[in-house]
Amino acid sequence: MPENKPTQQRSLLKTIGPGLLFASSAIGTSHLVLSTRAGAHHGMIFLGIILLTLVLKYPLYEFGTRYSIATKETLISAYRKQGILALLLFFAIVTINMFAVNAAISAVCAGLLSTMLGLDLAAPLLAGIVLAITVGILFLGNYSVLDNFIKLLSVILLLTVTTAFCAVLIKGAPERIPDFASTDILEGAGLALLISLLGWMPAGMEASTMNSIWVVEKIRSTKYQPTLKEGLFDFKLGYVFTTVLAVMFLTIGAYTVYGTGQLLEGNAVQFSNKLIQVFTSNLGQWSYWVIALAAFGTIYGTLITVMDAFTRSFVISLEELITHPKNENDRVESINRNYKILLPILGLGSFLLYYSSASSMIKILEFATILGFLTSPIIAYLNLRAITSEDVDEHLRPAPWLRYVAYVGLFSMVVFALFYVSTLF
Repeated sequence: MPENKPTQQRSLLKTIGPGLLFASSAIGTSHLVLSTRAGAHHGMIFLGIILLTLVLKYPLYEFGTRYSIATKETLISAYRKQGILALLLFFAIVTINMFAVNAAISAVCAGLLSTMLGLDLAAPLLAGIVLAITVGILFLGNYSVLDNFIKLLSVILLLTVTTAFCAVLIKGAPERIPDFASTDILEGAGLALLISLLGWMPAGMEASTMNSIWVVEKIRSTKYQPTLKEGLFDFKLGYVFTTVLAVMFLTIGAYTVYGTGQLLEGNAVQFSNKLIQVFTSNLGQWSYWVIALAAFGTIYGTLITVMDAFTRSFVISLEELITHPKNENDRVESINRNYKILLPILGLGSFLLYYSSASSMIKILEFATILGFLTSPIIAYLNLRAITSEDVDEHLRPAPWLRYVAYVGLFSMVVFALFYVSTLF
């Protein structure tokens, strides 16, 4: 059936978008900050941990795409069908996380901008400007604007990060200082970094729900209903993208910092200065703008996608909790109206949180990621219940082997969460 091939390719192009949004929401903090720090502080020991985490958590994220393709509804609707408690738990997780996550990401954005452009502006003011611009873009645009912006950004990221990755491999690992010893990853700062990576690799588990929202928005904006195969192709493309970049950032950190006695720590400006300084001192001044563009593109892509995603998640959850419009058009109109009300509130709240904690950006990030790690098993369990429910036709449910991987992933998250809690006492 050769005549059908162009049609199939056009259908795939119509479907691509939500998976790249998922990837963009993931690669900012978990990749640029956490993966790079893991490589810088502990070398390549985290490679196996990252890859195993990505494999075991894959189905729990994939269920978001699968559920929305199968039912034309978001996972939030599935939570509501599981009972008011399930929906309240998700709503609480989103409400607690959204300000901390956006504050931490805007802080890194501000730090990178200050370093790149040599701006003599206070970091909180710069973060406020970045947040205001982001709110403006999302407020005036719509899903299609975000979709197209992230596609362009993904190409830029792939080119710049790959260039930096190849450069550090050619240069080789730095010479270690005498008596260098790596810190233990099962205690202190090493454990906090490990838990942060497990919690946000590739993203917080709420990203699965956000991805299901983007799938539904994509269907609504294009008026095209993809097949399950097309929808999963889009998701897998985004997931492979996050995996490749996670390995690249880990390697970049290991091949530029590990063994030198340097640490990637500090507030937003200090972290950003250190990050770019380390790269340029190792690779040469030519790499400055490559690294700067890769870093800023990575983190800003995350900021704009998670700001959109948290806002949509909040208003859709609220819609499910307290209002019931008579038809779908009324429901969509209500969600869009509340989206534009909440968006500036989220921007302002994130700015105020950062303003009050500007000196401890890394701590804010660790708080958000550890909280995401501890709450991930809840969302993962709800996703498993959703995808195996009667709402999903039998032939659209995941294969038995994929469900087994999901159960192993869920069990692993629970065990590590309990282990981490035990260390606090």
